[in-house]
Amino acid sequence: MIAVAGFNTAIDKALEVEALHVGAVNRARTVRAWPGGKGLHVALTIAALGEPVQLVGLIDCTHAADFEAFLSERRVEFLGVEAGAEIRTNLTLRDAEGRVTELLEPGPQLEPATTQRLRSVFSEAARQASIAVVSGSVPRGMAESTYRDLVALLEAGSRRCLLDASGPLLRQGVLARPFLVKPNHDEAEALLGHKIDGVDAALQALSAIGALGPSRVVLTLGREGAVALWEGRRCRIVAPAVEARNPVGSGDCFVGGLAVALKRGLAPAEVLRLATACGAANALTTEIGILRAEDVAALAPKVEVEWIDAQP
Repeated sequence: MIAVAGFNTAIDKALEVEALHVGAVNRARTVRAWPGGKGLHVALTIAALGEPVQLVGLIDCTHAADFEAFLSERRVEFLGVEAGAEIRTNLTLRDAEGRVTELLEPGPQLEPATTQRLRSVFSEAARQASIAVVSGSVPRGMAESTYRDLVALLEAGSRRCLLDASGPLLRQGVLARPFLVKPNHDEAEALLGHKIDGVDAALQALSAIGALGPSRVVLTLGREGAVALWEGRRCRIVAPAVEARNPVGSGDCFVGGLAVALKRGLAPAEVLRLATACGAANALTTEIGILRAEDVAALAPKVEVEWIDAQP
């Protein structure tokens, strides 16, 4: 079992427009909506690859039935905690040139009892899991130390924990020495407080992030693939070229691939290869954070993993 903390669940709404004009009326050509949030995308990826997964997140009475039906159909066990208010909606606008603009709501303001319930439900699920993932933002009312505390608790209990967050959640979370941390380019820049220009700079940034605590760091770079630090060794990962229809959610699918590969006990290069294939596979679909297992299988052999440092 893999347990995922995706506390700040959402409704993902995708709109297609001819062109996006700031300060003017914009009319959508198509509109679609489905359950979302970073942790939910991670869980969907894990389930799509055939592994059992539990997702812990907020829900409200308006959307509870839709979430349950959507996730159970995709073999995700959802441990929903009642928010006491309506969960957030995230808007993705895609224009005719393929440019994507995201508008992300912060989520409801939670009472202390609700935040404690989220933490306790996830902690219990993680204790029974072989891998735990904490992913995305947290709702208002949850402390910036939430992920640091959860990571510390899980690592102390010999549970491997993957951290995928930003801002203070990431900055505090890495100090708890998670098994693996996966920032993207912007998150890594914010964490280190300086620009990361190009792949060589990203390779240097790995050591700086690793010095903060985690021994495994994967830094995703969008179209440039990723770089990784794995127990003292660095590598460059080159993703296969794909015709991207919607790259939103690819980082979440990458994390889901990492969790699955680690649960299966794959070698480091194969862990990174599967994760990269998951990120690329997501971009092939119009849905956010949803991939097809057959696409992953086809893309994985095309991922290049080049070790920079020699085997110790």
